[in-house]
Amino acid sequence: MTGFTKLKQAMVATTALAIVIIASSVTKADPINICTGNPPCSVTNVSGSIVAGNGTVTITLNNNLTNAQVVSVIQNISGVYFEVSGYNGGAVSLSSSHSTQSTNIDNSGNGVLAGAVDPSGWAAGHSGQTITVCVVCAFGVGPAAGPEQTIIGGNGSGAYANANGSIAGNNPHNPFLVGTNTFTLVVPGVTVDSAFSNVVIQFGTTANPTGTPPTSLPEPASMLLLGSGLVGAAGTLRRYRRKIGK
Repeated sequence: MTGFTKLKQAMVATTALAIVIIASSVTKADPINICTGNPPCSVTNVSGSIVAGNGTVTITLNNNLTNAQVVSVIQNISGVYFEVSGYNGGAVSLSSSHSTQSTNIDNSGNGVLAGAVDPSGWAAGHSGQTITVCVVCAFGVGPAAGPEQTIIGGNGSGAYANANGSIAGNNPHNPFLVGTNTFTLVVPGVTVDSAFSNVVIQFGTTANPTGTPPTSLPEPASMLLLGSGLVGAAGTLRRYRRKIGK
């Protein structure tokens, strides 16, 4: 059958929308686009790409929130899970991680850029065919530093005017990685022709490889839970791959 990859969009729950799109490309660099939040879901929280190479997978994740939109660590990216064809079940490791900036956010919600940090809290591993790179980790993968080094939105400088105590002045959680991070994983058996499926982008402080999206952004009274690891959220996708041709 000819044609481009079929895209599947799903509406999840009744009070929130999680739209995830994966499109095939000649270069095998699959864009990731996710929209989460309260209806009408006008904010694209996450974008990025996932790229298969010979024995490697490279993932770039961008948190697209502005400083003013950042409220809680529930909005920070804390992991990604996926399956990829060709993977032979061998050991998965994190080859490199690139973060250009970090931020410390004080009690007043003022973000101060802290320069590049070594995202040593992130780790890679697998359970069966499911592979992860995470800072809040399932499957006993570690070390895990989260919510420290979770990927926060905004530019990292200036007022995070709406940030609550799970972010503002929470010194054990600082520093946060600002905006974007790229991870290169060693994944044995993968080639440039490998296809991805069951990709889950994880938010918050609870490891959730099943990918249950949030029903809504929490009310202020519930925010205290977020810093204690009791609340987490994720967006999910499944990719249905068809051969591209004429």
